[in-house]
Amino acid sequence: MTSPRKVTRLLPRIFELVASLVGSIVLACHPCSASGFLNDIQSANSASVSTAGQTAIAEDAGTVYYNPAGMTLLDHAQLVAAAGIIFPSGTFTNGGSSDILGNPMGGSTTVKNQVFPLPSLFATAPISDRLHVGLGLFVPFGQIFKYDEDWVGRYQVQRISLKTIEIDPTIAYRVSKVFSVGGGIDVQYAHLSRANAIDFGSLCFVVIGPGPCPGLGLLPQGADGRLVADVDGWAVGYNLSALYHPSDATHVGFNYRSAVSHPMSGSASFDVPVAAAPLSAVGLPFQNTGAHSSLAFPAVVALGLSQKIDERLTMLFDVDWTLWSRVKGLSLTFSNPQQPSINQPLNWHDTVKIAIGGIYRVTDDVDLRAGLSYDQSPIPDQYRTADLPDSDRMMVSVGVAYRIGHCISTTVSYSYGHYAAAGMNLTTSTGGTVTGTFHRSSNAIGLQAGVYF
Repeated sequence: MTSPRKVTRLLPRIFELVASLVGSIVLACHPCSASGFLNDIQSANSASVSTAGQTAIAEDAGTVYYNPAGMTLLDHAQLVAAAGIIFPSGTFTNGGSSDILGNPMGGSTTVKNQVFPLPSLFATAPISDRLHVGLGLFVPFGQIFKYDEDWVGRYQVQRISLKTIEIDPTIAYRVSKVFSVGGGIDVQYAHLSRANAIDFGSLCFVVIGPGPCPGLGLLPQGADGRLVADVDGWAVGYNLSALYHPSDATHVGFNYRSAVSHPMSGSASFDVPVAAAPLSAVGLPFQNTGAHSSLAFPAVVALGLSQKIDERLTMLFDVDWTLWSRVKGLSLTFSNPQQPSINQPLNWHDTVKIAIGGIYRVTDDVDLRAGLSYDQSPIPDQYRTADLPDSDRMMVSVGVAYRIGHCISTTVSYSYGHYAAAGMNLTTSTGGTVTGTFHRSSNAIGLQAGVYF
C-alpha cells in the first residue's frame, strides 16, 4: 500500500493534472452512450464489458464513478485517463411530414453523422488503511443531433447540443474487512444549445391571411427565419455507495447517483427575413432577448456483482434503474414578454438496463474482456422528437487489457450499439408535423491508460 507520506506528496500533483484537463473535456462532451441522454460508459474497461459488474468490481480508479466505496480495494494511488471515440450512424425516412398549413414538407432527410471523442479522468489515493479519497472529471450526460438546414423537420429542430461536465470529489471508508461505504458531491455544468427554422411564410398566412402574404414575398416554406437559443448553468447533486466483499472472489456493489435539476439562462437570437421584418418591430416577437430553461437530470440506482469462477475467469453482472420519470418536458421562456414560451412535453418513464460480461486472464499481463447489455429507452412513442429520437438498444463489446509491470495498465475496447427502429409522428403549433422513422447504430473505440504509484 502507498504510504500516507507519499500520498500527501502525490495528491497535489494528481489533482493538478486533473484540473489541467478540464478544458479538453468541456470541449468534447457531446454524445450519449446509454438511454435518453445519459452517458454511463466512463472508461475503456467499462466499455469493454458493456458496463457489466462495474458497480462491484472496483478494478481501477474509474470506481469513483461506478462505486466510490470500491476505492477501499485499491492499495495504491492511481491515475486513470480514458477516451471513447464514437462513430454514430443514423438515417431518417420521411413518412409524410407537413407544415402548419398541412402542405407536404420539402427538403432533405439527411441526419448529419459525426465523430467525436468522450474523455474522462479519475484519481484515487489511500489516506490510511480505512480512508480513501478520489476525484473524477467526466461527462455524465450529453447529446448532439444535427440535420441539414433544409431537412423536412427543420421547423421543429435543426440542431441540438447538450454538453455537461462533472467534477466529483469522493471519499470512502472501510467499515470492516468485508464492508465499505462511500459517497461524493456531483458538481455539474450544463450547456444547452438549440436551433430551429421559423416558417414566416406560413405564419403570415395564419396571422394576416393568404391574400396579402404572396405580395409581401411571404410564402409557406419560402421565407424561413431561425431561432437559436443558448443557455447554461451549474447545479449540485450527490452520490452514495456501498460494497460488500465477503471474499476476494465475490463483490456485491450498490451505487446511487442523485437527480439534479439544472436551471439555465442565456440568450435567444432570431434571424428574420427582410420581408418579415415588420413582424419583429420593437415591442413585437422575434426580437433578440434573454432566454431561460430548466432541465432535470435523473437519479440512477445501480446494483452489481463480480464473481470469480476460477483463477482465470471472472463473471460480471449489473442492473441499473434510471429514474427518467422526473423528465416531464423541455421549456424555453424569453425575457421579451411578447415572445411566446416554447413548451415541449416529454413524459419520459423509468428504465432498466441489464448487462452481463466477463474477464478472462490469458496471462499475468493480458486479459480478454467482453460484455452484452440491453438498455430500455425512456421515450414513449407518442412523445418522441427529432431532438432525441431514442429507442431500445442492444450493445455488444470486446476488449483487451495489457499490464506493463506493476505500474502501468492499458485497455483497448470496441463496442457496437444497435437501436430499434424509432417511429415519430409529432405535431407542434409552429413546427408542423414530422412523420417518419429513424434508424440508428453506433460504433465506438475506447482507449485507457492507468498509472499506479
